[in-house]
Amino acid sequence: MRLGLIGTSEWSEFIYLGMLRDCADGAIVALAGRNTERLASLSEKFGVPHVFPDWREMIASRQIDAVIIAAPDELHLEMTRAAVSAGLAVMCEKPLAMNAADSRTMLDAVTDGGVINEVMFTWRHQPAARFVHELVAGGVIGTPIQSEFHFLMGYARSEEYHWRLDAEHGTGSLGDLGVHLIDFAQWMLSPITTVQASLTNNYARIARDGKPVKPTNDSSLLLVGFDDGSHGVISSSLVTELGDRFLVFSASLTGTAGTIEYELVAEGPTQGTRVYRSQFGQPREELEVPERLTTGAAPGDLWGHLAEQPLGVRQFARNVRRGEHGSPDFTDGHRAQLVIDAAFESHRSGRRVDVPAH
Repeated sequence: MRLGLIGTSEWSEFIYLGMLRDCADGAIVALAGRNTERLASLSEKFGVPHVFPDWREMIASRQIDAVIIAAPDELHLEMTRAAVSAGLAVMCEKPLAMNAADSRTMLDAVTDGGVINEVMFTWRHQPAARFVHELVAGGVIGTPIQSEFHFLMGYARSEEYHWRLDAEHGTGSLGDLGVHLIDFAQWMLSPITTVQASLTNNYARIARDGKPVKPTNDSSLLLVGFDDGSHGVISSSLVTELGDRFLVFSASLTGTAGTIEYELVAEGPTQGTRVYRSQFGQPREELEVPERLTTGAAPGDLWGHLAEQPLGVRQFARNVRRGEHGSPDFTDGHRAQLVIDAAFESHRSGRRVDVPAH
């Protein structure tokens, strides 16, 4: 399959161009981005034959079968509409949109257009995370009671400009990291039905033109209720000091039969993923992730599975070639966006907010 990529960030280079190398199901044959120097550099490095300074030209070029949208959130709606009109399958970065009204429009567009669609919720694909999902689905924790989900980084501990922390262009920590947790929690358990949120911004950031940035949130804390009757805490932060760990993603899921804990550390001496099980009166036990889930990844390697297994963008390429729908998709992206909107409303109103079902 011929894929086109909109966006030339380091993340785009790593997670899309890098992970599709030597993929039998498809390749990126077109790049679109405003930075012409970056376009030329990536085109040469990865052997991409077609480059477009305007993404609209790429979509209209007939050079691609599918498009990957890795542009700022505010552009996702327009790009998706254009892609669907051209009959292209769509993979979109998270969060799906700036708000739930836009994500609903995007979901309706891909549904009505009958095009294959997926969202890049990267952390679902970790072998250890998939193992935890199997354990929970298999009843290892019993009936869910309470849970905690945390995604912590520290890259925004200054007044430096970040578009995700500019309310004109992004939805802050909640849309950058929190959306992963929301999707992860709903994937593990059940839909989130209520939210009580506290959102904070801790630095007065300055735009590139020297003017103050309209602040959003660089730290978020959500108390949520799930459709299964359990409750939990979801916290994300871009301003947590982590030393040499860079990034920490963790979850704890407790039920009537015990607790499963999951931890991912991106760098440092504790880099890697771990899964633990606790049952009443017994020692806490570290569980080994089955080899069938870790194929292509060496111990401590957080990314090898995405370069070898049909996951992430490689899953998208395979599904486009086969004409199959996969997940996480725009339905999952919209469900997460509904929770984000409810969290913003809860923070504004100071009360618990019900999350719409659709």
